[in-house]
Amino acid sequence: MLAAILTCGTMGMMLTSCSNDDNEVDPADDYDDHSSIVVGPGMEMPVDEFNILVQPIEGDPAVVRTLKAIDGVTDVKPFKTVERYDYLAKKVITKTAYSFNFRQLIDHNDPSKGWFKQQCMLSIAGTVGNSRPTVLHTEGYALEGEHNRLDFIGEPMLVSVLEANCLQVEHRYHGWSLPEGWTNDFHYLNVRQQSDDLHTIVTAIKQSGLIAASSKWVSTGVSKNGMTTAHYAYHYPGEMDAYVPFCAPFLLSIDDKSPYAYGLSKEAYGGDTEEMEKVKAAIRAYVGDKSLQAEVVNYAKQTNSFYAPYSDEEVRLAVLTILFDNYFNKMSYVDYAKWEYLVPKAGDSFEKFLNFIVADYNTKYDSEKEEDYKRRKETVEDLEPGSTGSLSPLPLTRAATVSRYPAYDVQVCIDLGGAGNDLSWVDDLLTPAEKQYLTRTNTPDFFGVTYDGGQFVREFFEGMKQSTCPMMFVYGLQDPWTGGQIPDEFLGPNSQKLFIHNGTHNDYIDKWNASERNQLFQWLKGLGFDL
Repeated sequence: MLAAILTCGTMGMMLTSCSNDDNEVDPADDYDDHSSIVVGPGMEMPVDEFNILVQPIEGDPAVVRTLKAIDGVTDVKPFKTVERYDYLAKKVITKTAYSFNFRQLIDHNDPSKGWFKQQCMLSIAGTVGNSRPTVLHTEGYALEGEHNRLDFIGEPMLVSVLEANCLQVEHRYHGWSLPEGWTNDFHYLNVRQQSDDLHTIVTAIKQSGLIAASSKWVSTGVSKNGMTTAHYAYHYPGEMDAYVPFCAPFLLSIDDKSPYAYGLSKEAYGGDTEEMEKVKAAIRAYVGDKSLQAEVVNYAKQTNSFYAPYSDEEVRLAVLTILFDNYFNKMSYVDYAKWEYLVPKAGDSFEKFLNFIVADYNTKYDSEKEEDYKRRKETVEDLEPGSTGSLSPLPLTRAATVSRYPAYDVQVCIDLGGAGNDLSWVDDLLTPAEKQYLTRTNTPDFFGVTYDGGQFVREFFEGMKQSTCPMMFVYGLQDPWTGGQIPDEFLGPNSQKLFIHNGTHNDYIDKWNASERNQLFQWLKGLGFDL
């Protein structure tokens, strides 16, 4: 395990820190090749493997006609999704889905700025005009499955729960939804603009007759997708019948310590102080032992030529970063019971410490079933598009081929805020240089943007306190991001929280206990959803 992990490059990644369509059903010639995208100087044009390799199918002609008749819809393409296991239905499923672009205003405050194409994906539970519930997946990133292909994308688990239609909308400035082309400009990237995007698309779909007017709507998403759900609820509280953000943090600075601090608390360990202290002791043992760190560095440089150009000190600091980052990663995505056996203690070999340090969501743990391992990897890749866990390039993906700042990193420095390491509990062991290295973060100046200082998040809190929209915030008790949960005092009269015992950073409703599922299902039934 040790050599394999070191050769995959995990440590290395931390050393740097158009026109409207007609109404004819002709899917084969209908989709966009993105040839109009502006590519900035020094940027390589990405490859759209989905539109190159995935052949369109006929689909339901009525769905295609109805989509094409919507003002603003272009590039309709019916296709078959790749087989995916439905953990709630306990069977493998494929679906007919429809990708399309929507002509979206670049600036909802100034229509004269023009429009761009926003990528969307729709699956229909029946025929045109069906009255099944509709799930709006408020994507916080790109609609980007394996190899940049929409046919690999999963759906929120609420789609299975409700046997629902599903509309997925790519977040502006991510993927192919580029208001200013493939540049490093982000003038119209903010929470309000994306909420307006969702409002415009939802309104058009509702008015089209594609789904019955009586259909119930719920918006949902996990992580950044869940943040987008909550922000949409704040701006358009009456548009959905229910809003269910999973694992959504709300952060008040660009290096908010609350998620990391929670991930080291007894609450994240289900109240088990002994287990919490065991892990803290292991991390402190490594941070405080320079000779142990030297052994790790020496092994890394001897077994992987990637590290040869770097000094021992650079590699040592990189490993320290991986220690903290991968701890957060494990707590976010992997049940503690699965990796508890890896936790070392003072005096253990450097190999045991290194196996603990590099273990993350990509690691296959000893007691883990293959299906659970595969599911976790799919989940993380859906939530964090472009994440490979190594420096090895992902062929034909936007993340690997384009020299462009990740839009999420930029928006952290505009109005979202971000998470930073909490080092208070190891402060006595760190040198000033180590503290500086471990707390470095992107800055607004680096991206050429202005941070609002947490103003939007505070306004969101106050707005939620006054809002009557039906909201259920779902948080996993192990998940560090629960440290950024909306404070209780800002829950509106129709809002509530649901905490999942041992829950991590996902919407695995099938893993919940009966009481937890019943709370969600009864709440939805009370809002008129048919379960």
